[in-house]
Parts: sequence; C-alpha cells; structure tokens
Amino acid sequence: MKNSLKLTVILINVSLSLSFSLNAQERSGEVTLNTLLEELVNREMLSQHPDGLWTLHQASSYERLSLTPEDPEGWYANHDWNHFERLEENSGRSESVLLDVKGPGVITRFWMAGDPNRKSTLRFYIDGDTIPVWEADHPGALIGENKEVGRLLSSRSVEQDQLPINKGARPGHNLYFPIPFDKGIKITSEEPAKRPGASNAIFYNINYRLYHGKVSMESFDKSTINKYKDVLDEINSKLLKFQEQEPAAVRMPGEEKVDNAKLTLQKDDSGELSIVGDRSIIRTLLSINADDMDKAVKDLWIQFFFDDKSTVDVPVGLFFGIGDQLVPTSDWYRKVDTDGNMASFWVMPFQKKAKVRLINKGDQTVSIDLSVASRKTKWTNNSMYFYGNYSQKLEYQITAKKGEDYNFITISSKGIYVGDTYQIQKYRGGWWGEGDEKIYVDGKEFPDHFGTGTEDYYGYAWGHPETFAHPYIGQPIGQANLLNEGGITVNSRVRGLDAIPFNKSLKFDMEQWAWFSGEIDLKWACFWYGP
Repeated sequence: MKNSLKLTVILINVSLSLSFSLNAQERSGEVTLNTLLEELVNREMLSQHPDGLWTLHQASSYERLSLTPEDPEGWYANHDWNHFERLEENSGRSESVLLDVKGPGVITRFWMAGDPNRKSTLRFYIDGDTIPVWEADHPGALIGENKEVGRLLSSRSVEQDQLPINKGARPGHNLYFPIPFDKGIKITSEEPAKRPGASNAIFYNINYRLYHGKVSMESFDKSTINKYKDVLDEINSKLLKFQEQEPAAVRMPGEEKVDNAKLTLQKDDSGELSIVGDRSIIRTLLSINADDMDKAVKDLWIQFFFDDKSTVDVPVGLFFGIGDQLVPTSDWYRKVDTDGNMASFWVMPFQKKAKVRLINKGDQTVSIDLSVASRKTKWTNNSMYFYGNYSQKLEYQITAKKGEDYNFITISSKGIYVGDTYQIQKYRGGWWGEGDEKIYVDGKEFPDHFGTGTEDYYGYAWGHPETFAHPYIGQPIGQANLLNEGGITVNSRVRGLDAIPFNKSLKFDMEQWAWFSGEIDLKWACFWYGP
C-alpha cells in the first residue's frame, strides 16, 4: 500500500421506512413477500427487538454423531454431508428431507455446497401440499443461480463453475430470497445415492423464522414471484445500485444535523465528537492521513458511547470488515474501496447523547477529519443500542484433525445478533476451516444453530481463496485458504432477515478444526443490538 494515502471512513444509515410498535401483538399483521423484501433492505429494523413475534432457527447437514461435548469424538465429527431428517416416499420417488417444520414462518437464508449443479432434484412443499410449488432438477438452479429472483438474492460465492483448489469443487451457493409459508414447509432432495463422496454430496444450512404472534402469512406459491415482480425488481435494483456505488458517494436520506471535528492523534492519543438529543447517527465521515495505511486500519480503534453506555470498541479494520489490511470490500452495512474510502451503514439510535471516539494505539501520527450526521429518532420500548466487540486468540496452538470449541461471544441480556468479521493468519500450508459454528439461544443445552464448517457459515465452500463481496457475505482476503502456504483470510457475514433474536442470552462458540498442526492467530469482531 502506498504511503500518504487518504482514508475516508463513512458511517451511514438509512432513514426509517417502516413504523414500529411496542410489542409483538401490536406489531403482528400481514406478512407477504412484499413486506419481507422491504424488511430485508431496511437497516433500521435490526435496532428494534421483535419481542417474541418471531424466532430464528437453523437446519443443517451436520454429522448426527454430534450429541454432546462429553463425547469429543462425536461432538467434533466432520462428515457433514448428506445427513437429513429422514428418507420418505413421495409419489413413487425416494426423497431425502432436509427440513420439515410447521408454520407460520419464512426461509430466510439457504446455503448449499457439494455439487449444486449435479442432477439432484430439489423440491419445496408448502402448507401440506403434495405437489411441490418450487423445484429444479439441480439445486443450484434455485439456490445459487436463480435468475428469476435476481443475482444478488441468489448467488454463488464466486462466478466459477469449477474451483482450482479441489478437483470437482464448486463455489458456495446462497439464497437470500425469502420464502414464506403459513402452515408448514418441507424441503426435499431426490438423491441418486444415499452416501456419495463429499464433492458429489449435499452440504446445507437453512435459516428460517417461526412466527409466534397473530400473523397473517401469505404463503409462497407458483404465482408469488410474478405477483411481486415489481417490488422484486426494485429491491434487486436497490441492492445492485448500492453495490456499485463508491463508498464516499453514498448518501442516505434524513440528514438533519452534521457535527465535525479535526483530530491529530499521536501514539496513545484519542479524540472524540459528541451529539446531543434523541437521534440516530446516520452518517459519520472519517478521513485519515497516515504514512502506513495498513498499519492505520490495524492500530486505530473506534469506540461508540450511547447514553453513557460504552457499546463499541473495535479496531477500525475489523469494524469495517477488512481485518488488518486496507483492501476493498462491500456488504449491505459496510463498504471499502482501494482509495481508502470506508463506510459503515449500521443504524445507531440513542435517547439523549452519543459520542464517537478514536484512539491511536499505533506508533505513527494519524490526522483525522471526523464528521457525524444524525437525525431525530423516536425511541420505543423495543429500541436497542448498537454493540461491537473485539476478541483475539494469538499464538493459538492447534492439532491436526482435532476439534476444539472457543467462545466467539457470550451476551447476557436480550438482543439481536447481526453479524461478525473473522480473520485468521496461519504460518504454513493446510486448510484451517472445518470447524462448525454452534450458537445457543436463551440457555439451550444443544446449539440452536449447528453448522457444517467455518467457510459454510460465511457462505462459500471448499475453502477457495478467490475474493468475493455480496450484500450479506464477503471475503476481501483469501490468502490463508491456499493449501501450500501461509497468509491471512478475512471473512464476514452480516445479517438481515436471518438476524438472531434472543430474550435472555446468546452464546456463540466457534469450533477450530484444521487439517494441520501449528500456530495460528485469530481476530474477530461481533455485532449485535441490545439494551
């Protein structure tokens, strides 16, 4: 990275486009594909607790030997493909059931890997109908390459049919197009073989909401996409326009007041800017000059205080989804370009006052122009503050083919979990990311979310090193994924309809499971809303 680059950081949010009430019963109502698509792109929704209206769940193909941590061999079992709920006969066909739940609810995220282009019919049965309302003779036609719902709602991690890292490997396939159901949904796959090899099998993670309030749910059927084609086109256009915009060019509606400060921070210096009133931060512009910009994003920390609560304390690079290096990325909440322009779009409401503080923990001088735009916001009983937490495990000694869980984040309150950025640095060749996410909601003994691999959680597959940037997943750096050398990989997942609400607590453990032994360095930041 060249010296004396100018780094511009913009934290922006979106104006409130939906109204919020005080409790789940008042906020219940009609749920359609239209309302779900609007919610998907409404960043303000995440700052309002659903208050029991819906809960988020996950089904996956994790190996069913994983029953309890008391049995390490089973708990860290790693053959996470072609494990289904059951096998059943439908109209003379033998079909494997991936998911079968009662409604009302919504499929909010569907990730799949293996070979999604292999002939293997995927079918969606809704509300007890014996005729599938959605099907294709290979899963990728629905999950990762569905042109009917749009490229940004149905995408592969990278647009390649074959990945060079493993023979026959394919990119991860992701569906963020919501599929509502009233009475229930069953998803099946017609498999030619019960237990093929991993590259020809099915790996899957399905996130789904279940609603608990008085909800009128309009189920997905064969006419739904055409019925809401105009709003679907509008949402796709909005996502695409946002993805294509430069970070410094993005503006959000609703700016009423702008506060500014000029800071020159030497080692261990800090500077801050305060805002008063019942407002939300909707745009913060941070322009930095430093000799070493990579070092600046690593050593400069950003903190947020709302109503005297310290809620965010994260290195700038992890906060913006790029880790320890200045590299381009873009998701629905953050945006970074090669000129050093960085933007964040998390909505941050408060009741009386807010403070943004910058701390230089490096040994070089950093000059900063700080500008924060805000607007009036009505605080309700369901409003929450934005939180960000940084963690690290340096010189972490791992053993080949031996799993170990470590804690990503534990939160002891109500809230809603909205995303994370994860960096690994390894010093030798080998694949690092077989470990599964294990997320426990409200004190459950068994994880509510039990995944199939770290790269699966972040929306790709087979550990491919190619970079990608989509609205809800990203890999701005993939060097550590190379099998013959060391390096750094940075992965991000941010959440919309697949955000995880909790009423008492959330515990997120990540499993470390690698094919090599040695030392690694881990750094990560977690983001959520809470009281």
